[in-house]
Amino acid sequence: MPPFYLLRKMWWRKKKDWEIVVLGAGRGGTSLLATLLDAHPQLEVHMEEFVPEFLVQAQRSQFPTIAHQLQAFKAANLKLARKSPLRYGNKITTEQLGFIEGFGKDLDARQLLISELWKGRKILFIVRDGRTCISSKMERTGADYPTALNYWKHSIAYLKYLQEAQLDIHLLKFEDLLREPREELQKVCDFLDLSYSESMLAGTASDRILIDYRRAGLEQERAERSIHPAINMEDLNEEMIFLDY
Repeated sequence: MPPFYLLRKMWWRKKKDWEIVVLGAGRGGTSLLATLLDAHPQLEVHMEEFVPEFLVQAQRSQFPTIAHQLQAFKAANLKLARKSPLRYGNKITTEQLGFIEGFGKDLDARQLLISELWKGRKILFIVRDGRTCISSKMERTGADYPTALNYWKHSIAYLKYLQEAQLDIHLLKFEDLLREPREELQKVCDFLDLSYSESMLAGTASDRILIDYRRAGLEQERAERSIHPAINMEDLNEEMIFLDY
C-alpha cells in the first residue's frame, strides 16, 4: 500500500481540471493578461493552446458535429492540465470562438460552448475601449474598418451572453490593468483564490508570446493611442455605454 502522501498526489492528479479561461477581443489585452497570470508561481496559462487545430482550422471531416469538436478541444486541454503541477488555464479570443458559433448566428453552438467548455470554470474576461481596440486591430492585422468593428462588437455581445448565463466571470478593463496593475491583479487573484505575487508583473517578457510583443514591463502609454480616422463613434456608442467608457 503506498504511503498517504502518494495516494493524495494520485488523487490530486486524477481530479485536476482545466480551471481558468481568459477571454476577450483580439487586440483587447488577452495576451497581456494571460502572460501576467502565467508568471504567477501557482499558475500555468497557455496562449490559445489547441485553438488552431481544434477550433479555427479544424478539418470538419475529423468531427461529425460541433459537440465532438469541442469535446476534443476540452480533452486536449484536460490532458495538459493533468500533466501540469500548477493550476492550468488557456486564453482564447472571441474572434476564434466566432468561427464556432457563427459570430452569434448559431445559437445552438453558443449554448454548446457554455455546456462543453465554460460551465464550472473561472472566466477572466478583459475588455478594451472600442476606439483603441479597433484601431489596433486595423493597424496590426490589416483588417478593414467593418471587419474590426464587427469583431469588437461581437466580443461585447458575447460578454453579455456569458453574463446572462450566470457563469463565474471576473470582468476587467485593459486600461485599468495598465494603469493600476497591482490593484487589478490583486482582484484577479482574489477571484482565483490565490495570494497576489509580484512575479506577475514580469509576465510581459514571457517567452509564451511572440518576441515582437515582449516588453520589459507594463507600458501605461498603451492605454492611450491614436484613434484611426475611419472610426465613427455612433457605431460604438451602445457598447461603450454598456462598458462604462
